[in-house]
Amino acid sequence: MQNKYDKLSLGFIAGLLLPLIVFAVAMYFQYTNSFQIRYLGFEYLISFTPKILSLSICSNLLPFYVFLQTNRMNGVKGVLAATFSLALFVFILFIFV
Repeated sequence: MQNKYDKLSLGFIAGLLLPLIVFAVAMYFQYTNSFQIRYLGFEYLISFTPKILSLSICSNLLPFYVFLQTNRMNGVKGVLAATFSLALFVFILFIFV
């Protein structure tokens, strides 16, 4: 019997939201002082963004492990799809920024 929480879309949403929340929190704590942004420059902030985003993708290990331990394989597939999508996005950012 399939669990009602064993959905590919649920894993994909969890795999997208958690790294973006971690990224937002990291950026908030890193650059709460607007003087830092003015001093370092907006270009520096933009060039530093893909690095923080790539580290925040590691937070996908948590939903991956939870879905794996509860035997929800469709959720695991969704988290992996979101991870690869974000990794491709970060790769494109590294190339163009």
